[in-house]
Amino acid sequence: MSAGLGLGSAVAATASAPARAADGPIVKPLPPELFVVYGTNAEMRWEAMRGQGYRTPTDRFFVRNHTRTPLIDARTWRLRLFGRGLHGSPTLDRPVEFSYEDLLGMPARTIDAFIECTGNGRSFYATQQNQSVTGTPWRLGGVGVARWRGVPLAHVLERAGLTHQAVDLMPRGLDPDFIDAGRNLGRVRRPLPVAKALDDVLLANEMNGRPLPPDHGFPVRLVVPGWVGIASIKWVGDIEVSDAPLSSPWNTTYYRMFGPGYPRRAASR
Repeated sequence: MSAGLGLGSAVAATASAPARAADGPIVKPLPPELFVVYGTNAEMRWEAMRGQGYRTPTDRFFVRNHTRTPLIDARTWRLRLFGRGLHGSPTLDRPVEFSYEDLLGMPARTIDAFIECTGNGRSFYATQQNQSVTGTPWRLGGVGVARWRGVPLAHVLERAGLTHQAVDLMPRGLDPDFIDAGRNLGRVRRPLPVAKALDDVLLANEMNGRPLPPDHGFPVRLVVPGWVGIASIKWVGDIEVSDAPLSSPWNTTYYRMFGPGYPRRAASR
């Protein structure tokens, strides 16, 4: 982490974040001059970036939650890796584990990367094309650029015992289960090919030089440069490493194109 920001400082910086639910779906202040609030989501007003430069300040970075922001204690948090793509095929009951302190002790990397909700600009279907669409009516504020710092996912996979047979990963968040039309779909998760994971994916613990705020993934989140925001799983708690392709509702039902040009067999990416 940045100089002077050890585990104690990170916990102190999020002292209001024990392992419990937040009072509302979003923790940070959402002043109306900076945000348009849509229940569990908050869109940055584009004009709020006037004079701010290239990076989006953390206090005005948009929030996309499927349920609500969990408040997690970094001292008890563990990243658990398991699956047939690791040597010994550890299970979820007997995973390879890394603590927050373990990650802080590993070689870190800093990158500037944008994260964008796949629905950014969705409201223009209605206002410009007179089409009825579902989902949060984002305008242009469902995107932000930040400076992220953390451990390359490739480094953690190597330590966990990645095999040459590994094909896909399934990172899963620690936010509450997502329920859609009465169906409990479990925690938010989306597969990622090993080739991308070994390229430039980060297990980030800092955002703009400070520990991640709760709404943006504290204690650790994925940052997947160049990919749609749903791939950058927040509050990551476990990662399945598989020797076969993986799928979830977040790459088969949601976050994909439908129609003759997009056959269902192509939905795994």
